[in-house]
Amino acid sequence: MSFPQPAPRLESVEERGTVKTLVLGAEGFIGRAVCHVLGDRDDVFVGARTCRFTARRTQYVDLLQPSSIAAALAKVRPDVVINCAGVVTARGIPTNTAMTGNLLQTVLNSGIGIRSIVVCGSAAAYGPVRHADLPVHESSPLGALSLYGVDKVREESLGRLYRYSFGLPVVTARIFNPLGAGMPVQHILPSVCRQLQQWRSGRRERLQVTRLDSVYDYLSAADVARALCALAYGQPKEFAYNVGSGQGISNGALLQRVFTLAGFRGAPPVDELNSTPDPPDAGRADTTAINFEFGWAPEVALNDSIMEVLNETAQ
Repeated sequence: MSFPQPAPRLESVEERGTVKTLVLGAEGFIGRAVCHVLGDRDDVFVGARTCRFTARRTQYVDLLQPSSIAAALAKVRPDVVINCAGVVTARGIPTNTAMTGNLLQTVLNSGIGIRSIVVCGSAAAYGPVRHADLPVHESSPLGALSLYGVDKVREESLGRLYRYSFGLPVVTARIFNPLGAGMPVQHILPSVCRQLQQWRSGRRERLQVTRLDSVYDYLSAADVARALCALAYGQPKEFAYNVGSGQGISNGALLQRVFTLAGFRGAPPVDELNSTPDPPDAGRADTTAINFEFGWAPEVALNDSIMEVLNETAQ
């Protein structure tokens, strides 16, 4: 990825007619949720590396290939871009920073007057947060320690550069912990639901989790999608917005909900894999900004999201 270059004159939204939306990473967990919220509208286009969207206007987009981004932008000429594409950062693989950088530079080069570019950030950017500093506010320092968290911090830094130095309307949604059908299987909820099925059938004696006392802020992927749309079609005043429930729940309490909803009167035996507590995390979001500016608040109950995953695992 090269350093940002000056762009030609931007074409304003008013110079074109309809408002077009391009959803990138549409084949992923959050991308699918955004597409579901937007519905099957003629002005919604999806960008994906796999063309599984037969009912939609699909563009091949690989954010590691700037030429594919340029081709999609030239064909769609979107007014709004919602970037849901991302990877779980590991050493030796392309980063979220590189992909978002390719997107922003290509948009800048295109000269298209895009009204809004929403990037899916992560609460992992905050890193360890003391309990006394919860709920964590957008103004809190970004002190990520994990590879993924550091990657998301760098991605945000790049977004700020393009917003404040080059005038691109970039906004970041710092998403906390989305739940729902189709979520990545390595996360605690689908893992526990899968282990529970194995325990029920006699193929497992005990369940395993990292820690029962770790606390996280969970919300439905559908609510995340609604927040992304609010940022995309509204007029965000800030660069970054927390997207969470504002409530923290421990892994132990989450498991108890799973057991109850699965119809267990007694709890299956659970082993903790880590003997020491996890570092304090951004376990509760301050969502005042997005609540106040856009009237957004979670609508889906936590138990409903758990049931989605339980039902999916049982199939």
